[in-house]
Amino acid sequence: MNFPDLNTQSPVRDFVNHNPVIAIEVFAHHKIDFCCGGEKTLGAACEELGLTPGAILEQLNQAPSPAAAEPEENWTDLEPSGLIDHIVTTHHQYLESVFPELTEITEKVVKAHAANHPWLAELQEAVYYLIQDLKPHMMKEEQILFPMIKNMEKSMSGGMAHCGSVANPIRVMLMEHERAGNLLHKINELTNGYQPPEDACETFKHLYRLLKQVEVDTHLHVHKENNLLFPQVLERAEAL
Repeated sequence: MNFPDLNTQSPVRDFVNHNPVIAIEVFAHHKIDFCCGGEKTLGAACEELGLTPGAILEQLNQAPSPAAAEPEENWTDLEPSGLIDHIVTTHHQYLESVFPELTEITEKVVKAHAANHPWLAELQEAVYYLIQDLKPHMMKEEQILFPMIKNMEKSMSGGMAHCGSVANPIRVMLMEHERAGNLLHKINELTNGYQPPEDACETFKHLYRLLKQVEVDTHLHVHKENNLLFPQVLERAEAL
């Protein structure tokens, strides 16, 4: 049993924190939102999608463990400053590196295949808006919110007064996460769950693989902020 201490009344986020590899695979397959909707119970999330909570819980518990791999950093136990550094190096840097390639490949596929697949223009627009939203979003986090959080931690450990509330910038980040999630959902639907059409060339298939990777990474990225970092920070801010 993969999740012996969790049940259908447990928040979706707890499954991801306990075993991200298995939980994300099951949730992604059933389109269960674990990042922006991570506070919902498994039962509530399933019922909204017409799924049977008990059946999904059984899938989570019975899913085979992945093959042994290089051990990853246990980000669920990190303090806010450490979690921030992890998010920047793991997720922000990945997205910054992949955006130019994603833009270029999307343009190539649209030029080559839009005549037979007119919906590709809508896909290109969604990809464009996703990138245009996430780039300044990450910049605001790195230049404004994350330094505020680190300064708050320093002031708490040093017994100094802390100036500036993190609540408002966090609220803005949550709203922007919601928008990014909506764009990812639209991209998923337009690509039929990243299933390329029969006439897809290798570049077309690569675009779908890349889009899927971006979705998986961004969902985990947002989960770490919405369900781990921000709650920790807000709780500590209230104690000041």
